[in-house]
Amino acid sequence: MNLTGIEMFKGLSNIELAKLLGMLEKREIAAGTRLFRQGDLGDQMYIIERGSIELFSSADNSARRSLAELGAGEVFGEMALLTGETRSAEAVAAEDAVLYVIDGKTFDRLVAENAIFSAYFIKLLSQRLIATNGRLQAAKKTESERIADELAQLGETAARFLLWCAHVPLVSKELAEHAFQFSLDKELAASPFLASCFQENPLASEWLTLVNGLKPVLNDISKEQHGYEEMGLWIEKAIAWYASRGKWVAFIIIQGEKGNWPIALDTYARVEGTVSDRLRAELFRTINRCPIEQLAYNYPVLKTYLPYCEKNAPEIGLAVVEAALNHTKAFRPSELLFLYERATELCRLAGKKSQALEYLKQADALASTLSNRIGDAMSDDRAYDLAKQKLARKRSELLVQGAGRLLKGNRAAEVTAVIAALLCILLSFVMDPIGGLSEAGMRFIGIAVAAVMMWIVPILPDYVVALGMIMLWVLGGVASPETALSGFASSSWLFMICIMAISAVITKSGISYRFALHALRRFPAHYRGQLWGIVAGGALLNPLLPSSSAKVSLGVPMAQTLAESLGFGEKSKGSAGLGLVAMIFFGFTAPFVMTGSYTNVMAYGLASAQRSVSWLQWFLYALPAFVIFGGVLLAILFFMFRRVEPSKIVTGEVLDEQLRLLGPFTKDERVSLWTIICCIGLMILQPLHGIESTWIMLLGFAALVVSGVLDKQTVSTGIDWTFLLFLGAAFSFAGVAEQLGIAELLSSLLGEHMSFFIASPSLFLAAVIVVSFVVTLVIRDDPAVILLVTAIIPLGEAIGIHPWVLVFIILLATDPFFFAYQSPTYLTAYYSTEGKAFTHRQAQKVALGYGLAVLLVAILCVPYWKWLHLIS
Repeated sequence: MNLTGIEMFKGLSNIELAKLLGMLEKREIAAGTRLFRQGDLGDQMYIIERGSIELFSSADNSARRSLAELGAGEVFGEMALLTGETRSAEAVAAEDAVLYVIDGKTFDRLVAENAIFSAYFIKLLSQRLIATNGRLQAAKKTESERIADELAQLGETAARFLLWCAHVPLVSKELAEHAFQFSLDKELAASPFLASCFQENPLASEWLTLVNGLKPVLNDISKEQHGYEEMGLWIEKAIAWYASRGKWVAFIIIQGEKGNWPIALDTYARVEGTVSDRLRAELFRTINRCPIEQLAYNYPVLKTYLPYCEKNAPEIGLAVVEAALNHTKAFRPSELLFLYERATELCRLAGKKSQALEYLKQADALASTLSNRIGDAMSDDRAYDLAKQKLARKRSELLVQGAGRLLKGNRAAEVTAVIAALLCILLSFVMDPIGGLSEAGMRFIGIAVAAVMMWIVPILPDYVVALGMIMLWVLGGVASPETALSGFASSSWLFMICIMAISAVITKSGISYRFALHALRRFPAHYRGQLWGIVAGGALLNPLLPSSSAKVSLGVPMAQTLAESLGFGEKSKGSAGLGLVAMIFFGFTAPFVMTGSYTNVMAYGLASAQRSVSWLQWFLYALPAFVIFGGVLLAILFFMFRRVEPSKIVTGEVLDEQLRLLGPFTKDERVSLWTIICCIGLMILQPLHGIESTWIMLLGFAALVVSGVLDKQTVSTGIDWTFLLFLGAAFSFAGVAEQLGIAELLSSLLGEHMSFFIASPSLFLAAVIVVSFVVTLVIRDDPAVILLVTAIIPLGEAIGIHPWVLVFIILLATDPFFFAYQSPTYLTAYYSTEGKAFTHRQAQKVALGYGLAVLLVAILCVPYWKWLHLIS
């Protein structure tokens, strides 16, 4: 069975279907198996993949009666989840069957996270309620007989008129008098019963509205006395009369009541701009009753409907435009551009500013690439699937930024930081140099301290502070413009541009999700087996995707989906075990390979321009450390989450179906994969050919451009240019510090106070780890790495420790998560599942193990590094 053939899944992309499949439990049942009895409590619904299910109903003390037999692709058992009531029928397998089972938690999540499911079940529930009301009305025989007697006492014309009012969806006084050629005032005055049948005084209202409960009874009587054909003529004549008079609002309302939505929508699109505001509001209420799947496909209607929503109902309009954007292939590129723009404005009006920004970026991207993407419907659809993933990552990034800023929004701290920074700069310019510093060195230290203060209290973006620092160096005579900007001319900076471009292409292509599924497919289907699959997936993606945040935002949600497939609840031991393993091996193993993170290249670029390290050397230097690090953390995680037994099994068929839904490799995926494989291969073989890593990555960059995979739009939006501005300033920071002799002076100063630790490489590295842990309490992420590398590398080199060893230890030690705000990688992992995978308390226990693992790496690897002459 193909999931796309099921009504409730129509409109989902292949990627969404693949992820959904991992959340469903597959169950095989034999013929005659009873799934539930009438009156049972219901906490599951079912989708039939193969076979058939028969539904039975039985009243008290009576034999059961067959209601229906359901086949492949049909859904049953959903009403108990929707209403919370007991089962209304008994379900028995009529033949051997295979079912997909959706439990209550998965059902709630699907409805909450996807408008398609909400619309499907709202429609279904509405249909069931209408049917129930019909049965209730039919049961009121006494009331029906009373109304029939009253009608018999009316004159023929008045009785026919009342029945007509019950069947025509919208009746005006003018239409009634035209249809029956009588005076409505006289008829109402002559019959108190007739007057009592209407809700308001018919003489004071334009529209005739029957009292509640009367219409169904009159309709039943109409069917008996006049039949469907004549009743249909009543409506057709009313529609024709409204059209002949140009009363289009009434025309649209009646067509909507009949379910003729294509006609109603087309008319709405044609006349909406010509009606008054009062009638426009009535039209809006009518169009809101249209099934969302029909409304979302109708672009002419959306052109007028969505702007009205912007003024009156942003949340309603946003739901419709999001449903429309789930079907990008239904629209031309220019229409998609309009929808993205409307989505931007509706998000802004609804207070969803981050989502508005993301839609605006998508609108800008589409506008700049219309010329070469028109007609490429599959490419557009896949691009939008990936853009939605990007939107989810953007939301988690915003949460990370808010949680990771300890003093953000604290006005007193911000004012204090600005005053202190200005004082530092001023004092460095007016005070005599101290501690052997030159005048330029004194100013450099003052400006650097001021920059650190501004990084701690983030009033301005990091890159703005960094560029301001460069400006003050030049204006203050600390360094020449050439030296102050030297970081932007370094090969490390160029390497970063290339690696970011390759990362952007990998993210855009979606190949990372496919690779992770392949890793899981090749491991046993139980909890431990899938846990090892996550470890393998993280190890496989680590060198391919140079961003810790990108990797955990992929790995942890996948682990959460896997946990749900195994039957683990949110934040349960099983869910936390898989989620934390994914966090560690997708995010915190980045320092073990050169291309594991941008920060790796940045840190080593700061440390040494002369003592280069190849990709293969980095890998071999870090290999024993990875074994120790991974072994310690796996042992801790296995102990913490021991005796975890899943209630379900992830079958190979499910993973195969997820991969099938992704389809064959796209051109972007193939080119991206071969490019990164070739780049890493060439870097591994660097000792043979002697080409530096920067030029290898530049070749990869060129290959992506020539193949068309790396286009102008990806270069402009997929590369973090603000981070590159910050990075160039960081490289300049190291160069200026070296030129001014700051590094030697700092090394001498630290050497005097760390003589005890200098005596032993193990003690020195342990001290570096502790200092790094402390520094990250105040300064996090790249600024912390820059300060520690700049301060510690000169001292380490002076006592015979290779820069790579110190950079590696600093990279490991500047991402601890003893406190949640310390680590951007941890926060990204936590918020990528909206906190559903694990709790902060569970993670804190692992954080202690992380600290222990880093210390053991520093101590146990010293003999190995000595053997490699990295430590003398």
